[in-house]
Amino acid sequence: MWVGIIELLPLSIIGIMARKKRVLNTKERAARDTFMAGLTIKKRKTEKPIIVALIGLVGSGKSSVAHELARRIGAVVIGGDDVRIELRKQREAYDRTWVIAEDAAVEIVRQGGNAILDSDFADEKKRASIRERARKINARVVFVRTICDFDVMVGRILTADYRNRADDFFGGASSKWTGNEQSRGAAVKIREMSRRTPHHYRWANQDGGKWIPKKFRFQIFAEIDTTEPNVWKRNAEQCANRLVAH
Repeated sequence: MWVGIIELLPLSIIGIMARKKRVLNTKERAARDTFMAGLTIKKRKTEKPIIVALIGLVGSGKSSVAHELARRIGAVVIGGDDVRIELRKQREAYDRTWVIAEDAAVEIVRQGGNAILDSDFADEKKRASIRERARKINARVVFVRTICDFDVMVGRILTADYRNRADDFFGGASSKWTGNEQSRGAAVKIREMSRRTPHHYRWANQDGGKWIPKKFRFQIFAEIDTTEPNVWKRNAEQCANRLVAH
């Protein structure tokens, strides 16, 4: 199976490339320490430690799948948006969110748990980096993709549950917004969704036109369609059973 150019490099070279970028400043370390202090390590249900890295568009159900898998394999969910909220409290940029998430995953594995990275690993640099760090702690990395009907994704973002969450990362965004203040969170989230759509979907001129999931050129352990609630939960269970069995 074809992979990205960076993923073809030896892990030792990838480590050298990423090491300097992983150095955190004082505020970033404070955000990391606060975030990690709030985590509760769960005993893993797999024989060997696993780091699950999710791939999916905003609204595709990554968080729901992450928590379902965590319950079944004994894992801690590391939410990318939760890390960003801690960085925001420190008035720090989000550039090294991925570093803090990696640090948390490594520490969780060292303490005997599994980790699930609730972020988007469509970027090959992020995939290569987490592989390199997992190798050093003898952990297995698998990528689980979430997809969903496009209209359903937009509908999720527009619901009151999404818009009114007080701790929602997008709801507290400082991005320039000229519309109704009450809809800021949903609008910023849809803006981010639109920006990243071409990385995950392609437009097909059929049946009136629709977005179709792209085929990635790297190995996906499982692809879970979250459009139908009952269906995706069964698929998540099957995914978890495979992880435990191996």
